[in-house]
Amino acid sequence: MDFNDIEEGALINLLARSFGVPLENGVLNFPAEIGSGYIRRLKINHKMQVFIRNFELKKERRVIRENIENDKNLIIIAFHNIFKTDHYKENNTSGLLTSKINLPSALISSVSLDREIILPAGMKTSSIVIAIYSDYLKELLNSQENSNLIQTIVSGEQSFLFEEIVSPEMQELAAKIVNANVPDQLQGLYFRAKAELLIYLLLVELLKRNETSLASINAADVKIMYRVRDKILQNINEPPRLEDLVLFSGMSKSKLQNLFKQVFGDSIYNYYQSFRMRQAADMIREERISVSQVGYIMGFSNLSHFSRMFEKHIGFKPKRYAQLSK
Repeated sequence: MDFNDIEEGALINLLARSFGVPLENGVLNFPAEIGSGYIRRLKINHKMQVFIRNFELKKERRVIRENIENDKNLIIIAFHNIFKTDHYKENNTSGLLTSKINLPSALISSVSLDREIILPAGMKTSSIVIAIYSDYLKELLNSQENSNLIQTIVSGEQSFLFEEIVSPEMQELAAKIVNANVPDQLQGLYFRAKAELLIYLLLVELLKRNETSLASINAADVKIMYRVRDKILQNINEPPRLEDLVLFSGMSKSKLQNLFKQVFGDSIYNYYQSFRMRQAADMIREERISVSQVGYIMGFSNLSHFSRMFEKHIGFKPKRYAQLSK
């Protein structure tokens, strides 16, 4: 299978037909009565395509992918909320990322988990999505001694989803992709190189995990994991209570802990703390407020404790990080 075989089922084509809007040079521009923004498709080759999504809809849209079994070897690599927009600035004057709407994330998943695609109303979508076939990714990796996680990704034998918090390197690279002004005859070369580098940066983070056994995951499990994740981040000043999350999820304690770590790469509590410190780092990097103010905003009454926690997750003490960010 390659993209020539499933062209009519591509999301950009489904949306274009749904809205009655033609594609112009691989770009779907949303008319004012539907929303604002665009989706741009970059055809790299018959095994990999890149989509830049930057839009906001007035009404929710649901798109069902048909013949998904034919695409079981298709892998989706998505970098969500990876470039900032005017919507981000208007709705986040404090700089805090307080919900799933604004959470920058990088994920890789089997397409079988993505049969129904929901495009919500009133939410700015700013993402880069890479669709790539497993045999092509395996060829790029060019190794017979891959980790269990990589084998799971390229084998096509089980459903999977792994997510990471976006790194600064990913954000910088995303900005270059979105804002690139490349001669037409060099676009294929440029965007292929940048897309492969984005994949590399994500895999570098994933390979830091120590999973020896990975369970197959279904769409229902994925929905529960994201509901749990969103609940954890609803109030970042209060640590999550495992007992409450077990009741909320309807899962056993062990299944919840194992699946959460498999999807997000860390325990529930460590994920919560890491997210808080990345928010703190973002505020310090943008130089909105002082280091001490950041600590208090993040809920720390003891600034020495904040400094130790920040260093554990970011690698530098807050004041040193502020100096390096200038």
